[in-house]
Amino acid sequence: MTRSIDARGLACPQPVILTKKAIEEGEMAVEVWVDNDAARENITRLGEKLGYQVAADASGSEFKILLTKRGESAKTKAKTRQATVIFVGSDTVGRGSDELGTVLVKSFFYTLTESEDRPQKIVFMNSGVKLAVEGSPVLESLQKLSSSGTELLLCGTCLDFFQLKEKVVVGNISNMYNILESFMGAEKVVTV
Repeated sequence: MTRSIDARGLACPQPVILTKKAIEEGEMAVEVWVDNDAARENITRLGEKLGYQVAADASGSEFKILLTKRGESAKTKAKTRQATVIFVGSDTVGRGSDELGTVLVKSFFYTLTESEDRPQKIVFMNSGVKLAVEGSPVLESLQKLSSSGTELLLCGTCLDFFQLKEKVVVGNISNMYNILESFMGAEKVVTV
C-alpha cells in the first residue's frame, strides 16, 4: 500500500522530514504532494539517496512525487558514513579584514581543487552562499570541485534571504534537514 503525504504549504524542511519518517517506518511506497520546486528537488534527492525509485509529476504549480523502494535497505544506506564535509558560513575567511578574507577564500578553494584529498560535500550557509552565485571570485574552483564529484549544498533559506536563488551558478539548493544529515553522517566536518 502507498502512504500519501500532503506537504503542500509546509516550510522547509518539513516536507523532507515527513517523507523521511514514512520511509523509516518501512513504507514500500510513499506519495508526497508539494507545491514548490525546492521541496520537489529535496524529496527527490532524499529518495534517490535512500535507494528509492523516484517519479515526479507536475499538475499546475503542484507536484506529486512517488518514491518506491528498491534494492538495498533504505535504513542501511542512510547509515553509511561519509568522509569529510566542509562548512562555509561566510563569503570571506576569518575576521578583521574583508579584503584579506576574500583573498584567503580564493586561495582556499583554489588549493582545494589542487588537492588529491577532496571533501565529499561542501555546505554553504549564511553569506557563504554568495560564493556559488554569479560574480563570485571562486566560481571556477567550485565548478571544478563539483565536476570532480564534490557535492555542493546551498542553504535555500540563505539564498532567499539574500535574494540570490535566481543567480546560483553551481551547487544544489538544499534544506536544513539535508544539511544537518550531512554533518551528522560525516566522519569529519571542517569549518572555513
